[in-house]
Amino acid sequence: MFALLNNPKKLIYFLVVILISIGAINVLSASYLENGYAYFIRHFIYGAIGFTVMHLISRQDYHVFLRKNFLQLAYVGVLGLLILVDAIGAVNKGAQRWLYLGPFSVQPSEFAKLIVIMLSSKILGNMLYKGEYISLISGKGSRGFLAAVILSALVYMQPDLGTAAIIFALMLCVYIVAGLSYKEIFTILGVGMAGAVLFTLSTPYRLERIKVWFDPWLDEVGAGYQMVLSLLTIGSGGLVGADWGQGSGKYLYLPESHTDFAFAVFCQENGFIGAAVLIALFLLLGCAFLKIAISTRDKRGFLLVTGVSFLIVGQAIANMAMVCGIFPVIGVPLVFISYGGTSMIVSMAGIGLALSVYNEEMKQRLQQETEQLSPQTRRYDLRVVGRR
Repeated sequence: MFALLNNPKKLIYFLVVILISIGAINVLSASYLENGYAYFIRHFIYGAIGFTVMHLISRQDYHVFLRKNFLQLAYVGVLGLLILVDAIGAVNKGAQRWLYLGPFSVQPSEFAKLIVIMLSSKILGNMLYKGEYISLISGKGSRGFLAAVILSALVYMQPDLGTAAIIFALMLCVYIVAGLSYKEIFTILGVGMAGAVLFTLSTPYRLERIKVWFDPWLDEVGAGYQMVLSLLTIGSGGLVGADWGQGSGKYLYLPESHTDFAFAVFCQENGFIGAAVLIALFLLLGCAFLKIAISTRDKRGFLLVTGVSFLIVGQAIANMAMVCGIFPVIGVPLVFISYGGTSMIVSMAGIGLALSVYNEEMKQRLQQETEQLSPQTRRYDLRVVGRR
C-alpha cells in the first residue's frame, strides 16, 4: 500500500478500478427495480471503454493533444456536436442535451469540459513560458475565455445552466492557477454573482429552486421533493447503513437515484462510514493529481493536470455537496459512482492526459540522469582501456 502512495501513477490506476467497481455495485442497487441489470452492464461497458481510452492516452505524449491543429479540430468538433444537439437532440425531462446512437446516448457538453481545460492549458502555458501577463479579457488569454463563453452559451441553451457554469468554472480555475490577477478574479466573481441573481429572478422555477435550497420543506411535495427525499435517504443510513440493496430511497422514488443522486443511495446503504471512505478515496485521488502537478516542470503539463483534478475531484465534491443540500441542485454527476457513459469516458480521458504528463516527466528526468552519468562512464572506460 505504501508503494502505491509513493507512486501516483499506480495509485491512480488502483483508485480508478476501486471507484468503478463501487459505482457498478451502487448503480445496480439503485436501478435494479426499474431496469434490472441493464444500467449495471452498461456501467461496466463504459468503464471498460473509459479504462482503455485512459490507458491508450497515457501512453502518448500529451504534447500531441495540445498541438494547435488538434485543439482546433477538437474544439470545432465539440462546437458542431453542441449545435447539433440544439438542432436535433433528444428531449428528455424538459432538456435537449443528448444525441442517441441506437441504445446509447452521448452528451456533448461533457466533451466541452475537457476541451476547455486543454485549450486553457495550452494558451496559458505558452504565455507563462514567455512571461506574458495572464488576463481574461486582453491579449492571448482572451482566446481561452472566449472559447469557454461560446461553449457555455450553447450548453445553456439546452437548457443546462449547471453544466454551463461548470464549463466556465473549469476555465476560470485554470486561469487562477496560472496567475490571474486578484482584480480580474474579483471582477469576474462579482459579475458572475450579479448574473446569477438576474438569472434567478428572471425565471420563477429558478427562484423556487433557491428557496427550497435554503429550506426544502417549504415545498416538500413540489420543488423541494427531490432534496427532501435525498436528505431523508442519507439520514436513514445511520453509522453503518442498511444491508446492501435494501435501501429504501429507491423505493420512495428518489428522482435520479442512479445518476445525479447516486451518492444518496450509497450513503443509505453504507452509512456514514461508507460515505467517509468514498470521500477519502476521492481526496486520495486528488492527492495523486497534486503530486503529479507539483513534480511537473512543464507549465502546460502542470496546468493540464490541475484542470483535470478540478474536473474529477472538484465535480465529485460539488455533487456530494449538492446531494447533501450544501449546494443547490445543479445536475452535476458523481463520476464513477453515478451512471453516465459520456461523463465516465471523458473523465477517464482526462485522467489519461494527467498520466501522460507524469510519464513524460519521468522520461525526461531519466534521460537527464543518464546524460549526467554518461561522461563519468566514458571516463571510467577510458581509464580501464589505459590500464590495459
